[in-house]
Amino acid sequence: MPLYEHVPTEAAFAPGSGQAFEEKLTPDMTGFFALSETHLSREESEILCGWTVLVPFSLDEEIWLPIESDDHESMVAGAPQVLPLAEKLAAVIELPAETPATCDNLDLSTWFSHPVKELAATRTGLWTKDLDTAFYVALFLRAAQHSIRRGCPIVCT
Repeated sequence: MPLYEHVPTEAAFAPGSGQAFEEKLTPDMTGFFALSETHLSREESEILCGWTVLVPFSLDEEIWLPIESDDHESMVAGAPQVLPLAEKLAAVIELPAETPATCDNLDLSTWFSHPVKELAATRTGLWTKDLDTAFYVALFLRAAQHSIRRGCPIVCT
């Protein structure tokens, strides 16, 4: 593949720049993994849940890279392949339209910490049953959208 030269400079990712995508992965992922396994094929679930690097272009298949400091490999996935999988789960749980759409620095984490609880108290739907699962559905959905919209890779560390 040709060299990918369109990575924004480090300064472009400053908080508030509109290009950062940072979230804290602190909620429990058990419900999200169960939802993925229930509504996606095994291969689809591995693509959605298994990437370490998300790139903004299509890949014919995932790319596995060895990590020198560890004994496992890191998966690179294409955001155009991840997006429909995340959209499918968002439809299953009926993710609310109020979920932040163009996420910047910790927008999802902040929204799921406070405002979502008030909204969930007045709404029905599967998303209200497990807010941790809804957070991860929104996270993977917004990460894929952000990568495609901004033309930038996202790294999960």
